Amino acid sequence: MGYKITTVDHVVLAVSDLDAAIETWQDTYGLTLSDRHESPGGFEAALFPMENSLLELVQPIDDNPRNPVRLQIDRKGEGLFILSLGVDDLDAAVADLRAKGCVVTDPSGDEHRISFVSPKNAHGARLQLIER
Repeated sequence: MGYKITTVDHVVLAVSDLDAAIETWQDTYGLTLSDRHESPGGFEAALFPMENSLLELVQPIDDNPRNPVRLQIDRKGEGLFILSLGVDDLDAAVADLRAKGCVVTDPSGDEHRISFVSPKNAHGARLQLIER
């Protein structure tokens, strides 16, 4: 293996009511909201930084029935949407996983680079690899 998984970079939870979810994570768990924004992907996000990782809450905001956040909530309800693992060499990680038969998207991004691993290769989890 020519790469190393270095951290759980962030966890993304799909939620039906972003305001209520923000309140829960602030009031119940003591996290501090650092950013709230709309994404061109058809969802609104709220970010809670922690010492070495980040919790991101996402709520669909468009009526697109193919919106992946909406599909997740409709099919499985609220919960884990993406597990993002930090890697030290994304190109090596993608090459290694593909050599092992995994379906992995090509790396993309400028500020940080990401790839997604098929849930079929991660026991149903939507797995993101990120190199910062």
